[in-house]
Amino acid sequence: MNKLHLFDVRIIQPGGVTGRYLPEGDGLRLEAVVPPEEPLPFDVAVLPTVWTPFDEPFRVLVLGRLSHPAETWLTARLIGAWQRGEEPPFLVAAPEVDEEAPRRWEALSSPQQHAIVETLRSARPGQWQWLDVAAVEPHLHAGARRYQQRKVHFRRRGPAWQPLRTARKGGYTDAEQYTAAEYTFFELPYRFQQYVGHALAPDERILYTVRRPAMPSLRQRSWLRREPLQEGVLLLTTHRLVHLAELIPPDAANVRYGFREVIGVLERLRAARLERYREGLLLMTRWLAANGEYETVWESPAFTATALNELFAYLQAFLNGRNPRALLRAMLPSPPKHLPPLVDTASNDPTESERLTQRFEPLLASALQSGEEALAWAALPHWFQPEAGAQVLVTTNRRVFLLPQGRFTLDLQTLAALEYTASILESYLVFVTGQGERHQIRFPYPAKGAFQSCFEAAWRASAALPVFS
Repeated sequence: MNKLHLFDVRIIQPGGVTGRYLPEGDGLRLEAVVPPEEPLPFDVAVLPTVWTPFDEPFRVLVLGRLSHPAETWLTARLIGAWQRGEEPPFLVAAPEVDEEAPRRWEALSSPQQHAIVETLRSARPGQWQWLDVAAVEPHLHAGARRYQQRKVHFRRRGPAWQPLRTARKGGYTDAEQYTAAEYTFFELPYRFQQYVGHALAPDERILYTVRRPAMPSLRQRSWLRREPLQEGVLLLTTHRLVHLAELIPPDAANVRYGFREVIGVLERLRAARLERYREGLLLMTRWLAANGEYETVWESPAFTATALNELFAYLQAFLNGRNPRALLRAMLPSPPKHLPPLVDTASNDPTESERLTQRFEPLLASALQSGEEALAWAALPHWFQPEAGAQVLVTTNRRVFLLPQGRFTLDLQTLAALEYTASILESYLVFVTGQGERHQIRFPYPAKGAFQSCFEAAWRASAALPVFS
């Protein structure tokens, strides 16, 4: 940026009508006149080399006589910015090559000024204030430093499925377009926002959600009464179907005791049906494995029929039962260059992690088969299971097993569904085969990060492995 505050910006959303041209001979041919997705009194651009505290490029409102097609690069002159509260400001600029474009905010007519301010207030209600160039400079300097510091190790702000908290609908203020389910994420109770945030992978996108209140089970009954089902959310993502239910409702102190997650990867979806049962509904899904099929059931009240039918319609697109040899969408996870050190979460000895890792590294190397690569591992220390001794759970691109080798091993091609629970009450992984066999691995709650990595690697690898050889 020089003293005239010139910078290169990229248009991401035109505010007015643009033309689309194609080369023809020695000239261009007008192929289409493209109306804007949303008429705006400005074009929306990004300043790629200056980042907000949310690790996103600053937005730029580009004024001028013309609208420019998306992906157009242009040199713009800073005029000032509009800011709501303490949020990153929206820069206001004009193309440098447009000699008649405004160079000062005061140069705009009153109707133009009013249209811009009202557009901002409509998208994000609140108090907006004008910043002159001098007031914008500290934001730009801090954003440029942030970009330089983080560009090498840049990681996207938050998961792919999570829009900005301030956004309630799609529009020019969003850096990306999100599904309706992703925008309604923030309508969930706060504790369920936490549960979903922990359950979903950063690269997943939410296609549909159905919330279920606490209710008596339609199918499970004890001698005294029907078993209670806790509040939960059924989530269909681009990767899997997730049954997420609370373990215990929060008490008066609002303690969150965690959730139980049951999943099936969409590459293994064999069949699905939605049925009325007594006074409620059952969504039944069958998951294919190399050694059979396994059925999961989600119970829901009758008033969720509309939402469940819409989710069911989405689910139909992923059914692979007609062609079990169809190409899979998923790819095997890339193995890490080095597995992280094993950690005993109860040990205060800083050398314990090193000793544990050195003990199990050669055991892992000898257990791996030809072409097999370890994706994740997690330690089960001796104190947690004295009768079994220290063990390590390993997920590879082919199977899950426990070290020392021979105590438990499961081929991922036989895996139909998985369960994950990490709570102060209980923490465990369950691997369910196509024959309905449940293999449970209990683990200490403080070690949940390492075991979630094993769980994540297991479902991702199982999605990429063909059921039929």
